[in-house]
Amino acid sequence: MTEVALLKTALSLGAFILLAGCYGLFYGIGKLANWRAMRFAGYACYGLQCAVAFAIIELSPLSHPWKLVIIVSTLSFLVIPPITWHFVERTHESERRT
Repeated sequence: MTEVALLKTALSLGAFILLAGCYGLFYGIGKLANWRAMRFAGYACYGLQCAVAFAIIELSPLSHPWKLVIIVSTLSFLVIPPITWHFVERTHESERRT
């Protein structure tokens, strides 16, 4: 892997993770404030993350196992915020009952 390819791949992976964090943050804020536009912004970040993942898979010199990690991660990130939100709601409901 050349220095330029390494830099491009590293920047792409950084964007991939940044967009995952933005998705989770905006989703959480949207659910907390019951603000649809913020949840939509979260889903838009996830869409951009999918585009970055596709670019990484198609254009980067990563080996196939690492590209598989990107695919599995992308699919996993879609369900992490809703599952986490559900867990937080259940935790706070049980605290209110006691």
